[in-house]
Amino acid sequence: MSDLSVDYAVLNRVRDNLDHISYLMTKPGREMEEVSGAAMGVPELARRMDDFGEEWTYGIKQLTKFSQKASKALLKMKKSFEELDQELAKASKGKEGSK
Repeated sequence: MSDLSVDYAVLNRVRDNLDHISYLMTKPGREMEEVSGAAMGVPELARRMDDFGEEWTYGIKQLTKFSQKASKALLKMKKSFEELDQELAKASKGKEGSK
């Protein structure tokens, strides 16, 4: 039989980091979405800036979504491990009492 352990402090720290990434990415994504290529003046540069802005915004939104989903998944894992830990503790106490 093997032991399974979860370091909740590390799990919480990773979740906090993912939440922070999501928060940090929101502002640049929003700002780049508002930049107009026409503000660059040169038509070719304006076109490229628009293309870059669209790709950047898409990428930032994807990173934000990933960070949020990963954070939620880690929270769900933590809760599942906590529930399992409590069930095992109850089962262990029940066996001790029957001896």
